[in-house]
Amino acid sequence: MTPPLNPFCLLDENLSGATAAEVSAAISFPIATIAAEWPGRNFDADPLLDEEIIRHLGHKAGRWALWITADWRAGYKHRDLITSQGISVLWLRAPGGRNPTLPEQQRMLTSALPTVRHLLLAGGNPAYFRVRLESGPGLPPFLERLQGTLLDRPLNWQRVPSE
Repeated sequence: MTPPLNPFCLLDENLSGATAAEVSAAISFPIATIAAEWPGRNFDADPLLDEEIIRHLGHKAGRWALWITADWRAGYKHRDLITSQGISVLWLRAPGGRNPTLPEQQRMLTSALPTVRHLLLAGGNPAYFRVRLESGPGLPPFLERLQGTLLDRPLNWQRVPSE
């Protein structure tokens, strides 16, 4: 199967929708949002579950799907479903284990997504990444890739060399 020009990237609701537009413009490929994928849904009355997102990505794009989230627990809680749906995941994490701010999200994704895109399209298999900010002013984000699967213990993250 020929890979698409770009993976289908979906930004989780725990990140800012404003990030999608900013980063899409900077990297020249689209990032979808939860609101765009579930138009008209009242999330206050009918909250969206991670399981719905994972199944949606699996159905919509399968191995060419990338879920972008800051929910680190999802990797443990839903590892069987993520693996069975064949989707890729990119986790974002700021220093101290907190969720990244809007400017941090934009900086992390603008830095990491071109490399993630290249690795996903070249490999053709689901992959798992995390992009992190180091403590200290002005330090660039760094990207790590999981060697193996989410089912392996312990997880073996290896830094992806900067291009």
